[in-house]
Amino acid sequence: MNCDMLTKGLMVGVLGAVVLASGCTTGPSSPLIELKNSGFMSLWNTYADCKSTSDLAQATSDLTQLRSASQIENANEGFILPLPTHLERLVANPASRVAVDVEAMAAACALHTGELALNQGQTDIAHDLLVSVIKFHKEESSYYVLKAKTLLAKLGHGVNVSFNAR
Repeated sequence: MNCDMLTKGLMVGVLGAVVLASGCTTGPSSPLIELKNSGFMSLWNTYADCKSTSDLAQATSDLTQLRSASQIENANEGFILPLPTHLERLVANPASRVAVDVEAMAAACALHTGELALNQGQTDIAHDLLVSVIKFHKEESSYYVLKAKTLLAKLGHGVNVSFNAR
């Protein structure tokens, strides 16, 4: 009889632990996580819209949004956690929670917008956009910088002015 009581008590304890553990892991997601996810999806939709549009004004608007998001992302890198000095060395800065490189998204959008401007004959706008890609990524020789330099060279060769004085 004592063994039956022990078995029943053990079963109730295991069942309680399972219910407690499953209740902790199956709760609804927090509003903060959903807000961050919607922010990421908004950025992704802006990027996709920029890359697929043929409207220069829309692409420029999308580029402005991506660049401002990129600057906000960089502003969070100086995070300081107020801890006693003997604990500060044990704590690393929190990693970025965005799974994509927002600066790369902005650079790709700027290249597309520059190409749109170039194709529509707006060479000043195209030049400014392509130079901005090089300026923002000057310390790296990335695809974006090489592509911007190629388009700038195309822009330089494509403008031929002839002065025929007769």
